[in-house]
Formats: sequence, structure tokens, C-alpha cells
Amino acid sequence: HKVVAVGFNTLMLRRKRRSIKPSARIIILLIVFVFHLFFSQMITAAMEAAEIINKKQDLRNNTMELILVCHEKIQSDEEDKMINLSPAGIETAKQLGEKMRKQYSFDIAYTSYLQAADETLNHILNEMNRLDIPIHKSQVLSTITYKDLEGKNIFKNRNFEYHIEKLKSYWISTISASLKEKKNVLIVTDENTIRVLIKHLLNMPDEEVLNVYIPTDNSFYFEMNEDLDVLSAAFPLWEMLPERIDEF
Repeated sequence: HKVVAVGFNTLMLRRKRRSIKPSARIIILLIVFVFHLFFSQMITAAMEAAEIINKKQDLRNNTMELILVCHEKIQSDEEDKMINLSPAGIETAKQLGEKMRKQYSFDIAYTSYLQAADETLNHILNEMNRLDIPIHKSQVLSTITYKDLEGKNIFKNRNFEYHIEKLKSYWISTISASLKEKKNVLIVTDENTIRVLIKHLLNMPDEEVLNVYIPTDNSFYFEMNEDLDVLSAAFPLWEMLPERIDEF
């Protein structure tokens, strides 16, 4: 009997030692409550974010996206069309494609016959796993490099004015036709051609469009409705604000 009594007392002592004090229980309950509140807020925030995304998606079913990308700046004359991208240019194009994969989905792409533009487009589409989309090339989107116009108003040059008219015609007959078919469009071309497109789309004065900062490691974003009115225009991929302009 003494052995049984000793064993019983030992068991009860262990249970007393293992029992949780009231203060500890309160702390545990508070921790559980805080975690419950935190995760409930996270779930609510996630549901609200999903709802916003769905609303944007519903809106974008009736809008189209146009993205303009400038290839690496290349010092060449009008006759030199076989300029490869530099290693830095290749890396830039790949990084841009990786970023764009999380943001966009394209249905068709346009570029020039300049090899640097073609390579830039291919690297972007490869990173996005969209090499399957149609690609249209045109001489109208070729690099416009007039060395004597450096620092001058390019829109006042007769040769450039001729090119502008050709570009507008190509826009109306070809690119805008793709947008009206509700296709998201990617255009990879040179800096000056992008300036012309921006001027045409936003009806900007010469002085303003000449001061627009056009990076080679980012893109211009345009959201358009069925009538091809520009609903919004911005740099969507900048982690920090550009030096001069980030939104029109």
C-alpha cells in the first residue's frame, strides 16, 4: 500500500508541475487571438485585392494595351542596318522581358528591320514565353538617325516630316487595325520613332515631346478603348520615378 501511495503522490506532484498557470493561459489566449486577427486581416486583404484585380480584368476586357519599347541606342548611319546588340543590351532586354512577363500579355508585335530592334524583341518575347505571337516588321519603323539633328527640333526637318507622315499612315492602316481587333500590341523601335508615336497619340507639342525621357530599359504603357482614345499612359515598370517624367 505504501508503494502505491508513494506512486500516486508522485504522479499528482508531476501533474501539478505540468499544470498551466492562469496567467500563462491568458498569454496563450492573447497570442492565439492576435494570430487569428492578423490572419483574418490578411485573408480579408487578399480577397479585396482579388476583387480589385477581377474588376480591372473585367474593365480591360473592353480595353487594349499598347506598349512601346526603345531598343539600345546605336550610333549608325541610315545604311547600316546590321548592328547587333551589345552584351549589356542583351541583358537589359532579358531583364525587361522578365519584368514584363508579370505585367502583360501580348497578341501581336511590331518592329523594324534593324537587327538591334529585332534582337531586343526576340529576347523580350523569349523571356515572356510568347515567341508564338505574330511579328510584323516594317521599314517605316526603322531607326531614324540624323546625326546633324542632335539637340535640334527633329520635327522641323523636312526629311523627318516625310517620315512622320509615313509612320502615321502605317499606324492607321496596320497598328490601329490590330488594336481595333482588341489585340494587345508591343512595338519595339528606336527613340525618335517612339517620340513620333507619343506625339501622335497624346497630341503633344514639339517642345514637350522632345523633353520626354525615353529609357532603353523600360517601356511606355498606353491603355486604349475601342475608339482608340488613350485612357491612361505611363511608365508601368519603374521601381523608382524616372528623372524627368513618369506619367502623362
